[in-house]
Amino acid sequence: MRVTCCPVSHEGQCRQLPSLDVADRAATIGRKGTEPEIRVPVLYNEGMSRKIQRRRKPRRSVVIAAVAAGILLAIWLGFKVTENGVFTVIDYSANPKEIGTWKHYGFAAAKLNALDPDTPACIENESGKVVAIRSGVVDFSGKPVTENTLYTMENGEQGYLNGSYGVDGLYLGTSGDGRQVKFQMAGTTGWVDVQNVSLRFYSDTVRLSGYSRYQDSLVHQVSTGLDGQEPLAYSIGSCPSFIDPDVFYFSYDGHWFYKDFYTMSEAMRTGEGRAVNEEPWYNPWQFTPHRTLSSLTNADGNAALAARGITRGVSPEDTWPLEAGQSVLFDAADLFSKVQQEDWMNARMMFALAMNESGAGQSEYAVDRHNVFGHEAGDENPDAASGYPDLLACVQSHAWDWLQKKYANPGNEVWHGSWFGDKGSGINVMYASDPYWGEKAASFLYRLGFEPPELITRDGSEETPVYDRPGGSVVYVFAGPAMLVKTGEARDGYLPVRSEAPLSEGKVDVEIPYEETDIVWIPEKWAAAADSAAEN
Repeated sequence: MRVTCCPVSHEGQCRQLPSLDVADRAATIGRKGTEPEIRVPVLYNEGMSRKIQRRRKPRRSVVIAAVAAGILLAIWLGFKVTENGVFTVIDYSANPKEIGTWKHYGFAAAKLNALDPDTPACIENESGKVVAIRSGVVDFSGKPVTENTLYTMENGEQGYLNGSYGVDGLYLGTSGDGRQVKFQMAGTTGWVDVQNVSLRFYSDTVRLSGYSRYQDSLVHQVSTGLDGQEPLAYSIGSCPSFIDPDVFYFSYDGHWFYKDFYTMSEAMRTGEGRAVNEEPWYNPWQFTPHRTLSSLTNADGNAALAARGITRGVSPEDTWPLEAGQSVLFDAADLFSKVQQEDWMNARMMFALAMNESGAGQSEYAVDRHNVFGHEAGDENPDAASGYPDLLACVQSHAWDWLQKKYANPGNEVWHGSWFGDKGSGINVMYASDPYWGEKAASFLYRLGFEPPELITRDGSEETPVYDRPGGSVVYVFAGPAMLVKTGEARDGYLPVRSEAPLSEGKVDVEIPYEETDIVWIPEKWAAAADSAAEN
């Protein structure tokens, strides 16, 4: 049987279709193999074809609502997946008061920063750790003396310091995830894991590091504990004219000085200059390069030792501990002058460093190993300190192996300038974990009566390339601060200065002895700018 659909109108009326007459139907039915046809009505709408071709469009308001909902959902999901903890802003002005809690550090930080700079407010994370403060200091005192704290400098280099030698740094901010703290200390600015430090509000009862004038000397008082511990104080050089008597100055880089803590804190955060000095100050006893010469005799060295109650030397039979008035450095200054003649390394600077590193020649390693520079005596394992057959061998190794090939070698990764320096530039960056190691060496140098040469200083705000001749090729580049010593008169707009390392055919070669003729050139305008800064 064959079924044929018969269209039916919407009203149920069948449209007239062609059909077979009775005879034809009979004939058809009678044919062999032919089945009768049955017609089945099918619903049919007159406007159906038009509606299929032209469907109604959604209303614009519906589309807008759907898009808005999608955007809101995307924003919600974005915030949800970027949640980085639980952060609570707390105001300690009176009784601790919670201002609000957020699951994004950025929102909590925005609220904190909207408060007055001197408001004692902080952000705590879900474990109760203070991860940010409105202003204050970073406390590095939480680790033992055998353990250093690592940090990342702004140029990406990794640095290290030991909080046992100075506990406080200036707090400058916290990273966007609340995990890293930005600080300034001993001339460097860096980022440290918030779990390795503590954050403290500033108050008059907190014992912070700072500077003051004592007669003609600049004295640095280094905090050994923020809760009343007596600071370590020592003179580091002649006092600059902008430091007034009976005033305590704040400075965490040793170059810019402030009478008020909050003024310093905001200036260092914003870059606005509100220091008492108009140009950065560099202590010449701390920032003189080793490639300078000085006169040093046994009488000079013995006078410096006598000021510490030391009046006699040691015999081959003496072992550590020595008697109070003995030192391996007594009657030994001439050895440092001998090495200066061999390697062109400043004798007084080396003697001052030996005084600092060896406890004025009375330490165990100085006596039993003839090691007066602390070579290889790391904080984690000081007993790994090097041993030498005698004191002369130690001084020779220091000048050649440690200075010429490492800390005065622009091609070595530890090189940041051959001056004592701080954690921002100089030998102190990588030689010692004590952030004020360079200052302490400078203190001994100052008391040795050293007269520093006139320095051309570059503050590190831009690189300082030096050239093999006026207008010639670059020999090496100071990426940070540069301390330069003039050796002659200008020529063709360039000024000759002493090279950090020996030169061969215009290139650094630390395998050959240093000569008086090893000079490099800088644009003369840099010296003029340095003179102008010194006058200010």
